[in-house]
Amino acid sequence: MYNPGSSVVNPQITSFVSSDSEADVFLRIRTQELRNALANPLENEINVYVKYYLRDASDFHLADTASMRYTFDASKGDYAYGRFKVALAAKTRYKLVVDFVNVRYDIRKRLLCDIKNTADFNDDKYIVTTGADDVLFSNVVAEGSSIVLRSGADCRPTVDVEFYGEKSYVSLPPYLSSAVKSPSVPDSIFRYAFGDTLRVDKAGLYAVGSTSKNEKFGIVATGNTSYPAVTKVVDMLGPMNHICTEREFSMIDSSNLKKSVDAFWLGLSKNEKNAREQIRVFYSRVALANMMFSCREEGWRTDRGMIYVMLGPPSVVNITPTSEEWSYGDNSGMLFTFENNSGLRNDYSLLRSNTYQSVWSQVLTTWRSGKIFTVSKLNNE
Repeated sequence: MYNPGSSVVNPQITSFVSSDSEADVFLRIRTQELRNALANPLENEINVYVKYYLRDASDFHLADTASMRYTFDASKGDYAYGRFKVALAAKTRYKLVVDFVNVRYDIRKRLLCDIKNTADFNDDKYIVTTGADDVLFSNVVAEGSSIVLRSGADCRPTVDVEFYGEKSYVSLPPYLSSAVKSPSVPDSIFRYAFGDTLRVDKAGLYAVGSTSKNEKFGIVATGNTSYPAVTKVVDMLGPMNHICTEREFSMIDSSNLKKSVDAFWLGLSKNEKNAREQIRVFYSRVALANMMFSCREEGWRTDRGMIYVMLGPPSVVNITPTSEEWSYGDNSGMLFTFENNSGLRNDYSLLRSNTYQSVWSQVLTTWRSGKIFTVSKLNNE
């Protein structure tokens, strides 16, 4: 599910509970990936078969299933889009499993998303669009963007939005528990009417309403204008927290950032070719973490993002209604468990344990010795 190399195309999906009895599911695929799948430059159209399984999140029993075929034109635009509806029962949480298949062109991809049709306001009951009504497939937008929130089932016409400014990131290893956090206080609060244009002028979290547990979720504004990719030196700096020591990070010269960042990576490998490969793999993982795990913050900052960037895609992912288990390596490998206690989309926290100290030391040593950590490193231990 989290391995982009498992298929020649990597679709994205997002859901929106548009009424008390149904949800809209939006999907998109990069046209460049479709062209790569076709291979023949004389072909433009490709059929992709989509089958979904709607399962009750409490016990995974099958609530509904259906199949459909989409014919995508790979010659137009950056993305090919699709949309379908699923019927929902009241006061029910679901897991939606979606398969994308075309055996001839080696397209085999499975995606999963949560759909919550609960009585209270939640993050599935609004969807983020541009002014042109294009649906956004991530809750992360560039600082300074203008967006529109469309409301769905049981939504009041207005909602309070709390703004929390972006804070410095500290990478917390999986064997250390975080300190008890004091209740966060928003920098500002304002009232928003669904359908109005919202300009996110500052980097940080724009929390739209709240759940019964007062868990904050909403729109994340980032200064990285190429998000989820990392293309500028200034955006390379933050993820380096996963590998840097505090002293190394404090010594980075902001007046000549490129020279400092290059010197850090070259200092690890002592070889320009190896440094380039480390940078390529590390920041491609950052981009994938951004695409898959964004929540209250950019994907690379989350617990799943940290593990993904440092270890790569898991060998096996086990899903339960409220958790994910990531297995790396063979039977003697490593297992990470992430729990979703808030019920919010993509909001998973790692169950930390001091048993991870040895493997994390191995992971960190591998990166800091100028090498790239992969699952094979675990298997060879």
